[in-house]
Amino acid sequence: MGRTEVEFHRALEERAGLPVERGVLLKDHSNFRIGGPADFFVRAETTAGLRAALAAARECGLRSRVIGGGSNLLFDDAGFRGLIVKNLARGLRLDVLPSGEARVAAVSGTHLSDLVDSAAARGLKGLEFLAGIPGSVGGAVCGNAGAFGCCLGDFLSEAALLGPEGSVRMEKREYFDFAYRHSRLKATGEVVLEAGFSLSPGDPAAIRGRIEENLALRATRHPDPKMAYAGSYFKNPLGPDGAKIPAGRLLEQVGAKESAVGGAAVFRGHANFIYNRGDAFAADILALARELKERVRAKFGVELEEEVVFLRAEA
Repeated sequence: MGRTEVEFHRALEERAGLPVERGVLLKDHSNFRIGGPADFFVRAETTAGLRAALAAARECGLRSRVIGGGSNLLFDDAGFRGLIVKNLARGLRLDVLPSGEARVAAVSGTHLSDLVDSAAARGLKGLEFLAGIPGSVGGAVCGNAGAFGCCLGDFLSEAALLGPEGSVRMEKREYFDFAYRHSRLKATGEVVLEAGFSLSPGDPAAIRGRIEENLALRATRHPDPKMAYAGSYFKNPLGPDGAKIPAGRLLEQVGAKESAVGGAAVFRGHANFIYNRGDAFAADILALARELKERVRAKFGVELEEEVVFLRAEA
């Protein structure tokens, strides 16, 4: 056992007594079902445990990364050199303001589906567009997840953030610089611990109806949930007029639906979904995505940008 590993175990035990696993296969924590072993792996069921694991990694000089459901991640075939912290810290709280507006606070590891269902059960409208989107609240805030013209950042009121150096502070919505599938957290490396969302009262039946409509619409466009894919692979680019161009439309026009590399292939029902046919490596997914980008660039002069995040084994 190397000195760093001994130090890491000791630091975790002193802080939170969290068990540290070695060699956990990251393919078991990704919708793509791809990924090699992580050097260290911790399952944090509380925000205190999450903070403790990251603090211990800093003390030992270990690279670290927090993951949620792995719904938007492609792990490296070689795994991850450092610590992966699986965020399992969950919980929801409702506060009703004097104005009648409600604020739902969600711990960052909470499933988006639980947030949507909780709001609907309380007759609070606004988050119906999230129905069917996999992943956790923290990841969704970081990536400003959205659908049907709505984004989660539109409803965020404030969030508790953990800085790379270990400090915790509250920040209002303006701090995040939300844009299409983007927030400043992607650059700062801050981790969401808890997020509050401002919602308005609505008719429970109408809210539930919109949720069911959105789920039905997603079912017509997306691959079967049992398939190994990570949602839309590319962001929708902007046209000269500033309007979004569906990436799937551009990809279809360059014959993407007939494309495959190794175990990776494009979903025939929608050209912006790349999936693992069962034996794909990360290298296959990346090679196929690179080929598709080159075709779109050659035909339309448009540079597609990945929505899926590739997490390299080495920094």
